Amino acid sequence: MEDSLAIVFAVIVAIFIMFIFPLLDTWELQDSLSYTTTYATVTDFVDTVRNTGYISQEVYSAFENRLGMTGNSFAITMEHRKFIEDVGAYMNVYTNEIERKLDTDGVYRLDKYDYFYVTVRNTNKTQATVIREFVYANNEESFKIGTAYGGIVWAISE
Repeated sequence: MEDSLAIVFAVIVAIFIMFIFPLLDTWELQDSLSYTTTYATVTDFVDTVRNTGYISQEVYSAFENRLGMTGNSFAITMEHRKFIEDVGAYMNVYTNEIERKLDTDGVYRLDKYDYFYVTVRNTNKTQATVIREFVYANNEESFKIGTAYGGIVWAISE
């Protein structure tokens, strides 16, 4: 009886060593690649906006599509800090207003020396998160892939 119990235990340990941990390592590598793609996508989008001075519906759709190619779903947060000369202060415009303007006009314009920031976070559980929850028997937060990037707008949109 003791031998059969030891054999069952050895088989379970062998399964973990031979299959689960290599699988976890592969999926964590996939998360790393998704992060790299997400970072490059966000920086390209923000730099395009900063260098042109506007966001077009086509550019924003391409940005969302490129993020979707990672196989993850994302929450996108945009912030436009617009300088109001009359008041001498900045007014913040956020994602909802920017997307509303894109839907109605097809373009959202920024002025030179305004600030533009984008934050992206995944909203789904990645495969690595799911397997890690199984192996370590705990419930992890789904946020694994995300980045923030922004800066000053250098061009005036025309």
